[in-house]
Amino acid sequence: MTLLGWRGEPALVHAHGGETQKEKPKEVKPEPSGHSHSGSAGNGHSHGQGRSVTIGATVYKHMCIFCHGEDGNGGGKAMAYLYPWPRDFRKGVFKHRSTPTGSLPLDKDIFDTITKGIPGTAMPAWENALTEDETWSVVEYLKTFSKRFKDETPQKPVTPGPVPPTSKESIEAGYMIFKEMRCARCHGTDLKGDGPIADSLYDIWDHRAFVYDLTNPNTFKFGFDKEDIYMTLSTGIDGTPMKAYNHLTSKERWDLASFIHSRIQQDRYRKAKYEVTLKSEQVEGDIGIEPFSELWDPVPATNVHLIVLNARRDPITRVEFQSVTNGKQIAFRVQWEDPVPNRSSSRHQDFKDAVALEFALGDVLLHTHGHNEPFFGMGNREKPVNIWQWRADWQKEIETKEELEQATEGQGMDMDVMIFGGEVNPVESLNPFREVPIEEMNAEGFGTLTPQPKTKQNIRGKGLWKDGKWTVVFVRDIESLNKWDIQFNKKQPILIGFAVWDGLHQDRNGRKTVSMWQRLILP
Repeated sequence: MTLLGWRGEPALVHAHGGETQKEKPKEVKPEPSGHSHSGSAGNGHSHGQGRSVTIGATVYKHMCIFCHGEDGNGGGKAMAYLYPWPRDFRKGVFKHRSTPTGSLPLDKDIFDTITKGIPGTAMPAWENALTEDETWSVVEYLKTFSKRFKDETPQKPVTPGPVPPTSKESIEAGYMIFKEMRCARCHGTDLKGDGPIADSLYDIWDHRAFVYDLTNPNTFKFGFDKEDIYMTLSTGIDGTPMKAYNHLTSKERWDLASFIHSRIQQDRYRKAKYEVTLKSEQVEGDIGIEPFSELWDPVPATNVHLIVLNARRDPITRVEFQSVTNGKQIAFRVQWEDPVPNRSSSRHQDFKDAVALEFALGDVLLHTHGHNEPFFGMGNREKPVNIWQWRADWQKEIETKEELEQATEGQGMDMDVMIFGGEVNPVESLNPFREVPIEEMNAEGFGTLTPQPKTKQNIRGKGLWKDGKWTVVFVRDIESLNKWDIQFNKKQPILIGFAVWDGLHQDRNGRKTVSMWQRLILP
């Protein structure tokens, strides 16, 4: 539910998922009928070379079923962890369209949604994960969920025409239209999404709708260029309370787009691709756990994009990754911006900051062998993952104990009374792994997360918050005899993922931001 749209040329990766510059659209294979995949000719449902419902079904069951469900009803196993909920395809109602409100989308519209994703939601960009033929095949398979695609033809797409220049007059005119259309009731007078009725909006499935911050370019669903905003005003976001404003003249919509575009805080834009290649650098000597060791100064850092599973204001949308190895040990340093550190260990009900690394076990390569990699969200049956989680409250607890022990050394004071008297939660303190702030676990899908036995816990690490940023280091020996540990002596790339919990947003368990799989190359 926002004024969003990407309907111009596709960006390399958009919103907070990539570069801002435009690239030339991919060439689409010619079709026997002479129609293009965009659907601009004919009914928009032409079947070109490379399309296969069978292939589409296979890809869907590997990539999409966890969120959208077996029958496309939006009720997959991950649904309980997501907000907004995944789209129900059975009604044939799509948010992203270049066609008028109420119309079916063009095939190209669905293709763009799959490849570019929807920033601000749990819908990732699959552009690097799927071949062009696989993506067109998924488009064909998605259309089997709704009878509308058999019975109806998409309407002619909206053509915005040349983008008029933005002027002081057009912005002022757009502001007056914003007031006249009562847009502030949802979007707020400051466009930050906190209007008086923002918390009482529902979609056509009676699910709560979320109103995004229009001043933040990282949460625009389909791009934040002026033309994109114009297209959303013209087509609406079907299924949500965001209606089309096609009753306004074209000039009025351009003026309104000028006003909204003028309020976007462009300097908040953050670049980070959904999938990147990460590298571990060779170093000499021992590797310690200190987050700000000089060891890390020359090591290249790479930004990794995080997907927001639960819509919120100012989400953490990227982490900065570094890795080193000396042949015997391997270490990872993860940093992310967080203006408020949440690390209380005195109250169990408090929410804490945390970060986790996830590794795919077994002989898997990303997007090869028929996409045999585990699901990036906790793995799946017979495709286990190894997870290392650091928590700020565990770090605080360890530091508190160390400080008390040093302060009371030789004074004969009862440490149990002091620690359990309020500085450290007594129930949490019973955890046998609390000598380090990291716990090693395994999972084979949702609801299967299991800690490894204490004798198998072999990760060391430390986290520090400084100048509005968390910095966490994980260290492990390269060799491990535990079959449930990731093996770092393989020649092929390691699949690694990330998750961040923000205590400020009451994150816990499945409420978090996560990355897709990344390839980690060892020296």
